Amino acid sequence: MNTTERPIYQIPVNNLRDLQTKLDEMNRRAVRLGCEPIALQFGEEFDVERRCERTGIKYKIKYIKVEVIGETPKLNGWKLMASIEKQESGENLVRCVPGETVPESYRTTDAHCDHCNSDRRRKEVFILKHDDGRFAQVGRQCIADFLGHQSVENICGRASWLFSFSEEMNDACDEGYGSRVEITLPIERFVAATAICVRRLGWLSKSKAAEMGEGGPMSTAGIAWTICTDPHKSVQELIEKENLHAEERDMEIATEAIAWARGLSVSGADDYLYNLGVACRLESVTYRTSGIVASVVAAYLREQDRTNELGMKAKRTPGVHVGVVGERQGFTGVTVKSLKYIESIYGVKTLCRFEDKAGNVLIWWCSGDSDWLKEGETIDITGTVKKHGDYKGWLQTELSRVASGLPKAKKARKAKVAPVLDSQPCPF
Repeated sequence: MNTTERPIYQIPVNNLRDLQTKLDEMNRRAVRLGCEPIALQFGEEFDVERRCERTGIKYKIKYIKVEVIGETPKLNGWKLMASIEKQESGENLVRCVPGETVPESYRTTDAHCDHCNSDRRRKEVFILKHDDGRFAQVGRQCIADFLGHQSVENICGRASWLFSFSEEMNDACDEGYGSRVEITLPIERFVAATAICVRRLGWLSKSKAAEMGEGGPMSTAGIAWTICTDPHKSVQELIEKENLHAEERDMEIATEAIAWARGLSVSGADDYLYNLGVACRLESVTYRTSGIVASVVAAYLREQDRTNELGMKAKRTPGVHVGVVGERQGFTGVTVKSLKYIESIYGVKTLCRFEDKAGNVLIWWCSGDSDWLKEGETIDITGTVKKHGDYKGWLQTELSRVASGLPKAKKARKAKVAPVLDSQPCPF
């Protein structure tokens, strides 16, 4: 671990006892390997507000910032920086020691070893860095000889210990942790499950789910993995309750997102986008890669928003406001440009963006069912003009209470006919 850039975790206070128990186990292993034990340095405490969906009652969970104290073990001036894992696709998955980075060139490196100068089939190689700034790529079988150490198992054990620590911290936040078996899923199936979860429940990353604490909602990756792999009745009940049945639109989003990720550049991208591309270029997903693969849907939708925004800027004019504020009216032939699902403490809201035939933008924040809308479809809608606003200089009309179809024509009221009085004189 880099002592100048130490990992910091946000942990529920109630989890500290279990964390310390696990840490003690890892430190006993560290001593056997000749590594410096890990210590925790506690920082500020803070509260995270939660809301019970069943009762609506708000409550708070106390968190604490925890800094990990430890130093990457060195031998003869060399320290471990990363492992390069060869994937079935031929690409490299780069696993850096927490707090460390390696040059981009290792993303495309072959399986050669700088010690024995051979290039043969290796599933994993290690990247080391010397105190003088030199890097070296060394195969598993040569690492002991390269470092002048007698036990390759000990050195590889040190590497495993370093990588497993950060993974342990993140994986322990997921439901079912500790009882998993190795399962592989077709990537299209898993990403489609992720897409329906995002559409119905909103996107929730593993780190955000961890911040919400024990008993909080599962991450999107966790739910998608569970509904794909767990046949238990409770899971089926969850699928039925939340209607988590993937539809054609979810399959389309999954296909588009995977294709987008597979086309990401190998060079120039940050570590997240690089590893996302590598993971999505594989044909299957394991639990180990499920977290990053699940994020492809949210990442793709964000990229689409950015692309749409650039498309707006390419227009000649920023459009005009339409309708009269406060009035309910129909809009003919509007196109559903985008549907963005956003998680809030009150559930999922959908930001629906329409464009009329003149290119004017209409938006609607839908808090209920938006399944009747499909991106790219041209439809007639009725809505109440809530306000006229703008987004980054582009005029937009915000609607409320949007419904499919045009308003029904009001029936003409029959004119009241005054009774005809008899012109004869009254006999009384």
